[in-house]
Amino acid sequence: MNAIAVVDDNWSLGIDGKLLVHLPGDLRYFKEKTLGKTIIIGRRTFESMSCKLLPGRETVILSKNIDCKPGCLVFHSVEEVLDYVKSKPEDEVFIAGGENIYRAFFPYYKKIFITRLYATFTADRFFPNVGEMQSSFMVSNESELMEENGIQYRFIEYMRKI
Repeated sequence: MNAIAVVDDNWSLGIDGKLLVHLPGDLRYFKEKTLGKTIIIGRRTFESMSCKLLPGRETVILSKNIDCKPGCLVFHSVEEVLDYVKSKPEDEVFIAGGENIYRAFFPYYKKIFITRLYATFTADRFFPNVGEMQSSFMVSNESELMEENGIQYRFIEYMRKI
């Protein structure tokens, strides 16, 4: 199982149900990594997407408060989701938000794909600071530094140490 997220210098994810910043390069990266795969999100993340499914991906929603929407699967516990995805190759499942969903599945991550923004934003949602977890995760790949809309960023892949 993988996680994919965009974070700033404080490992902030977003505020008021929105991403910190809009970066076309990050959106392309997200699409490249998740197209044809299964993404697992929470209800609030789904609602922040105007309850629209991303094309070319199987969407699984983990929520206690949502009924099934055509085209997506809804599960009500982490265990139910884990049972559903156990037959899928681990590199084809991505946790994609929000904060509570990232934290609930954290023990199961093999890889974490981070778009690291070299800036600080006001936020109310955060991702665990993987950069401080050298005993559990190591950087396995790092892109060159890029810049869009005045924001410098890079893609960093972390792999769980075995």
